[in-house]
Amino acid sequence: MLFVALLSLSTMAQEKTVVTPPEGLQTESWLLTAQRYDALEYTVDAYLPINVGFDGNDVYVQGMNMYLPGSWVKGIRNGNQLTFAANQYYGELSDNEGTSYDTYFAGCDISWFDGVSGLQPIDVTFTINETGTKWTTNTVLVVNSQTDGIAGFDYLEDVVIAKSIEGAATPKAPSIYQFLPFDQEEGYGGVSLTFPPVDIDGNPLQTDKLSYILYKDVEHEVSTITIPAWDEETQDYVDMTEIPYNFTDDWNIQAHGYAAYFYEPSSSWNRIGVKAIYRGGNEERESEISWLLLKPFANEATVFDFSAMDKDATPYSTNSSNAGDITTAKVLSADNVTLTISPCEGGNTPNRYWLDYNLQTIQLRMYGGTLTFDVPDNYTIENIWFFASEWNDDTWFSCGDYEDGVWTGSAQHVVVNIADYKPNTKINSIAVVVKETATGISTQKTFALTGSWYTLQGVKFDSTPTQKGLYIHHGHIVVVK
Repeated sequence: MLFVALLSLSTMAQEKTVVTPPEGLQTESWLLTAQRYDALEYTVDAYLPINVGFDGNDVYVQGMNMYLPGSWVKGIRNGNQLTFAANQYYGELSDNEGTSYDTYFAGCDISWFDGVSGLQPIDVTFTINETGTKWTTNTVLVVNSQTDGIAGFDYLEDVVIAKSIEGAATPKAPSIYQFLPFDQEEGYGGVSLTFPPVDIDGNPLQTDKLSYILYKDVEHEVSTITIPAWDEETQDYVDMTEIPYNFTDDWNIQAHGYAAYFYEPSSSWNRIGVKAIYRGGNEERESEISWLLLKPFANEATVFDFSAMDKDATPYSTNSSNAGDITTAKVLSADNVTLTISPCEGGNTPNRYWLDYNLQTIQLRMYGGTLTFDVPDNYTIENIWFFASEWNDDTWFSCGDYEDGVWTGSAQHVVVNIADYKPNTKINSIAVVVKETATGISTQKTFALTGSWYTLQGVKFDSTPTQKGLYIHHGHIVVVK
């Protein structure tokens, strides 16, 4: 398990006895929502499914330590106040290097978020609403590493704990936080979700009734993605298309949508999507599909696909051949787009077509020089998608903005200046999205049509009209530009 200690990690335990709930304690599904302090020094939304059990005025909560979700803390209710004592022992954590740390439940003053140091662990008191289904606090929750100071693994502010909906509800659509394309060498790809277990109004859902399905869209043909899950009982993999929110096999699927790994090539996918399903109150309700665009559809872009080139008909270079070297400008044209690939001037290695060893397909390998995109006067380039196995981040563009493989702008002429040092730029394909700009009645044109012309009101012209507008000619409406 990998985690980041935000401050010094000294452990000075006073007592290391974990909280144990009474035998036979009945629990309910609740949800903790908060703002989590991120290592990059800003806060992100946090959702922790928790279990809550009541034993008189004693309240037991399981799951407030995301690193040890099976651990418990105990609170005591007094009227509409519920207090959890500081320094309750969660248990021991171990990092990837085998170092162990004790962890404790604690609260601290909100001033910690303003940089105040030297704070001490304090009790956390929640205010309970009239129905008893919602708790709020102004105290920061800390997964702490000591009992005489604040040095935590996790900091949560704006904490709200609420009981989950038991009846029917429409779940909020998850979103795809990160996509890992299928890697031919590694043999798998993956996806990570942002998946708050709430309905469309933000109310918490019972996570044991929540699940999700992943989809792929290949040129507008949508189908499900299958994830192989390890089954301990059969000691074999079982294909899953619908994945329960809390399910993990500790291999291909991690709980709460944190990760799911697939084993099929994804280079043809235009989009990847995810949908949530909630079965509460004897009803099944689904969210909309939330999509992440991976590349434009074929009918929406001009594609220069080097990986699709015929290896038998296209000269390419190897360690023993320079047949694919680009020594003079190479001009490629498709639809309304012209791509000019320049030679690499001054470098030791020429730009060239090369057969990629892993993919066994042709790549355009650039070691310097430029890629130039041009369109006619009545078009503009809006996006350029680069699908590359290597890309030098110091490569720069003559205009527009570039981020994560996509150039965005509005221009008729775009020049990509390739950095002439490693990592080399290895391009599998390029997709160019173009917009036609000539619209409406804009230019004048002389018509050679014979016969009578009329206005839309039926007034006859003595001769062919030359002014821009709409006219009737032999019963047909004609646009004169």
